[in-house]
Formats: sequence, structure tokens, C-alpha cells
Amino acid sequence: MKIFDTIPSLILIALLSMDSALAQHSVSLGGNAALRYWSAFSAIQDSGITDQQAKQLNAILDGTAPYDDSKYKELLDKNKLALEIMARATSLPNCDWGLDYDLRDDIPMEYVRRALVLGRLNVLYAFHLFLEGNKDGGVRALTAGMRFSHDVANGGSLFAAVIATDLLLTHLRAVSGVLQLEQLSVMQRTRLQQAVAGLGSHGVDWQAGMKQEMRVLNKPPWQESISLVRVTQAYLASLSDPSQLSKLQQLLATLPQPLRDVIPDPKEVIAQKQELDKKLKQTRLVLQ
Repeated sequence: MKIFDTIPSLILIALLSMDSALAQHSVSLGGNAALRYWSAFSAIQDSGITDQQAKQLNAILDGTAPYDDSKYKELLDKNKLALEIMARATSLPNCDWGLDYDLRDDIPMEYVRRALVLGRLNVLYAFHLFLEGNKDGGVRALTAGMRFSHDVANGGSLFAAVIATDLLLTHLRAVSGVLQLEQLSVMQRTRLQQAVAGLGSHGVDWQAGMKQEMRVLNKPPWQESISLVRVTQAYLASLSDPSQLSKLQQLLATLPQPLRDVIPDPKEVIAQKQELDKKLKQTRLVLQ
């Protein structure tokens, strides 16, 4: 799938009403964070916004415009329950979205889009809490949001990894902004340090996401016309060592055009991975 074409340049809260299937996920919560995240999705309150509002919000999340609480306080008040359910769920050690990759193209991926909405709301909520003077609450929101963003990629395809990366970058930018504007206590900085450390070296497991992506493609007619094993191996090698990118691109050039069109552009994927790696390193340095 062309994952980058599925993420609009102006993403935000054009939320569809949650159907009864989502509500059913809240019945049995257990110890699986994903089930509680589903419950949080079902608690999100709709809010339609204009294109201009979407541009303004994207600028805030990109760190290029200041947060205006008067514009978002009502929206955040409506979604406190969803955000609290999400935050509490991040304390659970396991997250299994229960994806059945034998379904291939029919794998339900709507959870990833809803996670994007909830994660972005969470960043606004953190800004709101800091403006209210609730630094402990703001730090809690950011640490929970980073864990949630990391969990979004668990067991998912490359699309899930890309969305998780978007959310992680948004939260990490928020952390950097807060450190510039707020005087945090030693304990508050320690909590942020621990949350960033918990993301690991790369924030998401790109290798696992790529394997799942290629697993979906490994089906007729591609399964019959060409083995994707070499492509998968070359893609994984390029993720580990970007100097291998040219070899992968040469291999991709030999594929039939229809197959080439549905394989994610490795240059874009590697660029996103490097951007997240860089931001993680920067954030760890400023938190020292």
C-alpha cells in the first residue's frame, strides 16, 4: 500500500461517530492496553473543524505556532474521559491489537487513524494543563502520550509505524517546547527522561513493520510472479544501513510496475526513521 498517500497533509479531527463495534471492545478490558485504547476511542467526542482551523492546529502540533487555549478548551473538556482512559491504559505492560494478517488487504486499520486523533488531542491536553499551572498533569499527559504512540506500532504494518512516528515526533516536540517555557522539578524531568528512555533506540520497530507490510503483499498475483523475499531482505538491510538504499532501489526497478507502485518508497521511510532518531537523540540531550 502507498502509506504516505493515506495520511492527509492537514490531519485533524474530522471524527466520525464511533459505532457499536467499538463500544463492545470496552466490555472485557483485562490486562491488554489495546482493549482499553479501543475503549478510549469509543469515548472520543466529535468535533468538526474548518480547513483554516486544521491548518492552525497542524502549526501548533508542528511547533511553529503557539497554543491558544481559548480555541481548544471546550474540545478538550469533552474528551477528558477518552484521554484519561488512554493514560491509564499506558500503565499496562502489554499491547496486542489482535491483527489477523491472514486477512491481508482486509485487515482493519481504522484503529491507527483513530489513534492519530487521540494522540494529537493528548498533546493539546498537555499544553492546556501546563497553561493551567498543572505541571504534574502536563508531564503525566506527555509521558502517557509517548507510551501510547509507541504502542500504536505494536504488531502493526509500516502504516502503523508511520502514524506512531508522527505521534512520537509531535509529543517530543511538545516536550522540547515545555522544557524551554517551564521550570520543571527534578522529579518531573526524571519522569520525562524515563518515558523517552522507554521508547528504545528508534521509538518504533521499523523492521517488524516492514516485515508485516511485505507479508500482506506476498499473495497472488505477486506471489506467483516474483518472490518478495529478496525485496524484504534488501528493505530490512536499508533500514539498518541507509548506504544500502541504492541496492534496494535497483532491485525495485526490476519489479513489475503495478507491484512497485504498492511498495512503500524506501527513501521516504528511511527519512522518517532518521527524523525520529534525530529527535529522540535531541530530546535525550536536553533532558540530561
